[in-house]
Amino acid sequence: MWDRSRGRRAAAFTLVELLVVVTIAAIMVGLLLPAVQRVREAAARSKCKNHLKQLGTALHNYHDSFGSFPSGNERGVSNTFAIGWAGRILPFVEEDNRFRAIERLTTGALKRVMPWRYKVAPHYGDNQLYTDPVKVFICPASELGVFSPDVIAVDAQMNAPNQGALHYRANAGSSTSMLRETMRADFDYTTSGVIYPDSHVRMTDIIDGSSNTLLLGECSSADGWAPGSKNWGGIQPWTWGYFGSPSQDGYLMIDHKMLTYPIGYAGDFLPNSTPYRSAHAGRGANMLLADGSVRYLTATTDLTLLQSLATRAGGEVGPPDF
Repeated sequence: MWDRSRGRRAAAFTLVELLVVVTIAAIMVGLLLPAVQRVREAAARSKCKNHLKQLGTALHNYHDSFGSFPSGNERGVSNTFAIGWAGRILPFVEEDNRFRAIERLTTGALKRVMPWRYKVAPHYGDNQLYTDPVKVFICPASELGVFSPDVIAVDAQMNAPNQGALHYRANAGSSTSMLRETMRADFDYTTSGVIYPDSHVRMTDIIDGSSNTLLLGECSSADGWAPGSKNWGGIQPWTWGYFGSPSQDGYLMIDHKMLTYPIGYAGDFLPNSTPYRSAHAGRGANMLLADGSVRYLTATTDLTLLQSLATRAGGEVGPPDF
């Protein structure tokens, strides 16, 4: 560039200098991006952990109000895609207005409605009461987002893929104490945990100690399997908690699971054994203990330890560093 006032060429970037600047900028971005991603991941994991703490407080408040933790399957309700424990704690997670609106929409809703399966009355599966996400039910690190796209709608009456997500599953117990009372293996269940079919577990029933017993665990990622490929064992919305059939002795445990596999397991499994897993770095999972504390357990956590933590009265002694 020529400077007329001084009669000489003004200083300017040469092509080489410009390339050097661009290269340095690219290197800086390359160095900073992983750090930014780590910060975001840490923030998401912390928020997920906080959501579990809130759910722990809600479950304890429910226990104080009703004398036990919620059941994994209400007595007298069968052959239905019913709402489970997640719906029952809505008043304790600052969602009392939603809870009351659901009851106004359908009297005795939590024992009658099947919003997971039907849009028609009295179920109203496309109502915003079921489609609007419940913030505390969601892990922000999940690749699934705030809805349940892991579910495939089987017909026009089903709106489950567009309903609010539930990224946490209650501990029904260990598969080492599984009850095989049915003709179908996918209806086998367990009663050794805290929230299981027809349960009404009290804190005093947790003989192994509340700090050594799981209450909820994170199940927030479908990474590694094709969308909808796990059928009932996929990550369902909070609007379906269980299914019990009068023609079967067993149950489908949807919002509660028996611990069968290590954290992060990505192989085949039956619906009642959906593994705890997440999209967090390392593929570990946040786990809520019955005392209200939350621990992040890695994908390398020993399965024997996990199954001992899944039983409330198994007589196991937890490791001193847990």
